[in-house]
Amino acid sequence: MRRPSFSDLTPAQQGNFGNGVGPYWLPASARRWITKTASWFFRSASWRHHDFGYAVGGDRWDRARCDWKFLQAMLRDAVTQDGGPIAPAVVWLVLASEAAVLSLLFYLAVRIGGQFGSFEYRDQYASLEEVLEAYR
Repeated sequence: MRRPSFSDLTPAQQGNFGNGVGPYWLPASARRWITKTASWFFRSASWRHHDFGYAVGGDRWDRARCDWKFLQAMLRDAVTQDGGPIAPAVVWLVLASEAAVLSLLFYLAVRIGGQFGSFEYRDQYASLEEVLEAYR
């Protein structure tokens, strides 16, 4: 079976997929706050895409690949920070440094915490229909 891809979702499905930044057991209000705060640093890094990869599941290498792609996306966002017109070079350096540290912290959090019930370990990938049904 072909592994479903996030790009298989419609734009509306992509925009509504996942539970935000944080594990399923964290209260929704805390996940909303973390997601809103993280969005300031990570404009394109897609935790929705990461959540999709966790829902499709697979083995420990699939999980490692999902987490690695998430880190890469966050680091791309970290180095493309826009410091604005005030002092672009200095502000960019500070924002990029903070975002890089946050990227590593989020990466460590998903590497450590993702193994405890968030990632769907399975012998076969879930189909697109199974993923969508589970995340309604």
